[in-house]
Amino acid sequence: MAKWKQIYWDDQASFADFGLTINQKEIGNPAKIKRRIAIPNGNGYYDYAAILGEQYGERQLKYTFNLGDYRTLRKDIMNVKKIQVLNWLVPGIQRKLVDDSIPGYYFMAEVQEAPTFTEWKGTGTLAVTFTAYPFKISDKLEGDDIWDDFNFELDIAQITDLTVNGSRTVTIINSSAIKIAPDVDVTGALTVNLNGQTVDFKAGSYSRTSIKFNRGENLITLTGNGTIYFKFRKELL
Repeated sequence: MAKWKQIYWDDQASFADFGLTINQKEIGNPAKIKRRIAIPNGNGYYDYAAILGEQYGERQLKYTFNLGDYRTLRKDIMNVKKIQVLNWLVPGIQRKLVDDSIPGYYFMAEVQEAPTFTEWKGTGTLAVTFTAYPFKISDKLEGDDIWDDFNFELDIAQITDLTVNGSRTVTIINSSAIKIAPDVDVTGALTVNLNGQTVDFKAGSYSRTSIKFNRGENLITLTGNGTIYFKFRKELL
């Protein structure tokens, strides 16, 4: 186990694989995006959040790493390490970033801005800014209520893998900060009525479904014969 807190990126760890320690970090918060228009011949604005849902901008995660061989203070070792770290962090598109000081969640992020390096006597600090999807994403699916990993402050115990014979009404709780469109695995043939929307499913697996869970409790009526598994993760600010 690493002695220092670290991040995991592209299947490698900042301390365990590169010997980087975190000097400073700032986990930024996303700003809400408001889409509204002035009410003609009236006062105030019309807020489109009621139709589009709340929207948020990207967030920034800023890390400053200590870099170098602090025993020898050799610049050649420092520069080789800097090359290795830059080629680990910068290339590629948005992917999973895990900060082990935020257990149970991950970010989807990438480095878009050029990192900056400040040298001091054969060592230095590397400042890296990740641009990330607005929300922290749970590393487990809802309904995966493993007791040892259960967070009593944030998790909700619920069943998301359901069997239907005829008709059944259930409640699914979406504890995310936003609406969530679940992936769905179906056997048999089922009809889902959720928040006034009706969708028919044949046997198969579906991603990016048209159904969406509102924040909080969602009353769902299921009809038909078969099983349905709603697969989704919490997304929190």
